[in-house]
Amino acid sequence: MRVIIVGGGIGGLCAALSLRQQKIDFILLEQAEALAEVGAGVQIAANGTFVLRQLGLEERLAAISSKPVSWEYRDMESGLPMVSWPVGQQAAEKYGAPLNNVHRADLIDLLASELPADGLRLGAKCADLGQDEDGAWVRLESGEVIKGDVIIGADGIHSVVRQKLFGQAQASFANLLCWRALIPAERLEQGAYEERGNYWVGPGRSIVSYWVRPRKLYSFLASVPAHEVHREAWGDSGDVKDLIRSFEGAEPKVQRLLESIDSAFITGMYYRDPLERWTEGRISLMGDSAHAMVPYLAQGACQAIEDAWVLARCLARHGDAGVREALLEYEERRRPRTTRVQAAARSMVKLVHESDPARIQARNGRWKGMSRIDPLGVRTWAFCWDYDVIKAAEQPSGEVLGLAATREGIRMQRPESQRAFDLWRSAFSPEDVARGHDGLREAYDRFLLTNFPAPASTHVEAIELGGVSCLRVEAKRHCPGPTVLHFHGGAYVIGSAKASVEYASRLAHAVDGQCVVVDYRLAPEHIYPAAIDDAVNAYRGLLASGTPASDILLSGESSGGGLAVALAIAIRHAGLPRPAGLFAACPFTDLTLSSKSVNEFHGSDPAANQDMLSYLAASYFQGHEPTDPLVSPVFGDLHDLPPLFVTAATNEVLFNDATRLVDRAKAAGVDVTLRLVDDSVHVFPVFPFLSETRAVMAELSDWAGQLRESSLNLSRAA
Repeated sequence: MRVIIVGGGIGGLCAALSLRQQKIDFILLEQAEALAEVGAGVQIAANGTFVLRQLGLEERLAAISSKPVSWEYRDMESGLPMVSWPVGQQAAEKYGAPLNNVHRADLIDLLASELPADGLRLGAKCADLGQDEDGAWVRLESGEVIKGDVIIGADGIHSVVRQKLFGQAQASFANLLCWRALIPAERLEQGAYEERGNYWVGPGRSIVSYWVRPRKLYSFLASVPAHEVHREAWGDSGDVKDLIRSFEGAEPKVQRLLESIDSAFITGMYYRDPLERWTEGRISLMGDSAHAMVPYLAQGACQAIEDAWVLARCLARHGDAGVREALLEYEERRRPRTTRVQAAARSMVKLVHESDPARIQARNGRWKGMSRIDPLGVRTWAFCWDYDVIKAAEQPSGEVLGLAATREGIRMQRPESQRAFDLWRSAFSPEDVARGHDGLREAYDRFLLTNFPAPASTHVEAIELGGVSCLRVEAKRHCPGPTVLHFHGGAYVIGSAKASVEYASRLAHAVDGQCVVVDYRLAPEHIYPAAIDDAVNAYRGLLASGTPASDILLSGESSGGGLAVALAIAIRHAGLPRPAGLFAACPFTDLTLSSKSVNEFHGSDPAANQDMLSYLAASYFQGHEPTDPLVSPVFGDLHDLPPLFVTAATNEVLFNDATRLVDRAKAAGVDVTLRLVDDSVHVFPVFPFLSETRAVMAELSDWAGQLRESSLNLSRAA
């Protein structure tokens, strides 16, 4: 087997070295006449270092790298700290290798020095390529034709190989321009810039800076809105006066850093949307050719390095006769993971470059909340760093986590539960994730409204209770039964009353009454206690409308279930009449995410995972204490709560949130009904086609009827 690699960057070089270790012949074609000292800083986290370790290069990498102790985010104007993530010894112990900051040219030289003399062809620009049943070929601009068995496009965001395979497509512009500079140590204020990632964040702009040659050379990257400068090409030198002008008003330390720069390059920040496929026969892509991403997870190089190892292992496993199958397996293993990283990187860019004051405040509050429940930043960075591709390449390909942080190969026991699982897994697109909570909100409503439209006979009326917007939902007009006061899920950040109408109609039908869905305010714009305040006011408004407490059932799914429990606690504290009962479906009751099942079922629950739950939960409580019982009711005093009906799936991330709530409620003397189901999904009652949904709704109907009968008997006795 002979592999032709087009592109001699970090990914192409690592692919060549990985192939050599697997005893596979290669030729590496690089269009440049020399591997010149271009580019700036590159960050190699543990997931990239694992491959370099396997190639015998870890010690040499360490010798040319800087190892930051932490990443420090500061406010651009005040210089005050915003969030700190340890990336030094603590990260090395957690992930198995430290973070290495290195000059791109130094890393390129290190990798190239390991190649055999005949393995790299410089000045070899690809003009055309093709394949047939027997092999593949590349024609250089010189006219020379190079033949092999496989072609790998490692030629970057403007890949010729990708264009030949899938046609011309424009890269997407992130509406940001990046200033890059390398600053010699002697130009910097002595001792001012520690061996850390020194980052500043301001309205619509940011600075990322760190040492790339320890105490010798400092890397600087600044992002500014695209309208401020009118250059885009990498080779364009920028006027440093323009750079300084973009950061007027920044804190003194930033100003001194800018003044130390004597020359800078400016380029647009580009990315590509995830491709539906990378491979055509004997030809495939890797690195930026396949998944060009914005730089705000510092994973571009690492993902290319991961690609390189998996590619080599797949080709080695399948051998000469199976190159097509090998490339398809390589893509199957890599595309879900890189799609997830691409989307997360774009969401980080959006987060860092907020310009609206309210959104900046929300972002900063979210970071503060994250530091309370995840001080080491594990739920922010582990999905990138805590991935050993050497081990992963030997596991079944279905073990890889895709966009929904779920193993791609998971299969449920029943077709109907698999249908629900697949609906959850496809609920959010890469674009939805990349847009942050705005995209997640739109996608979640679209998911519910598209898949579960309300029956035409459902009567829906907009009402106001205690100043809170609600929807009154009736499956049948003027039913005399109880009123369900329902709170939708979505981890306090997504979800809406309008998207809950179908489920609300079934709740109303189950109790032979009506359901009022509360459109409580959402985070991060409205942080705690906005949701619980709205819940209390809606309950007071329902009482004021003439509905007796004995005719009210509280209800909620996921975070709405936790909110309903918190409301029951608040009702008791306020001395208000107690509702008749509370139905909590798969409740989210511990926003510290300390339940055992959060870790145990991470990767197997397409609706909820520890990373996304941390992001959303922190958006809600922000600077508030997450163990407050009105935030995380599992920590509350549950005595004298109304009868409680809890249901959950035994294989979901929030399983133990439900069981811990039940155990504490029973210990407090609450009348508890628990219904657990196997082989199902989070908030399964939302899926009307599931048999367990029908069973639980029937049980809810009986339970509500018994509560009503008991209430009537007490009234008669009185």
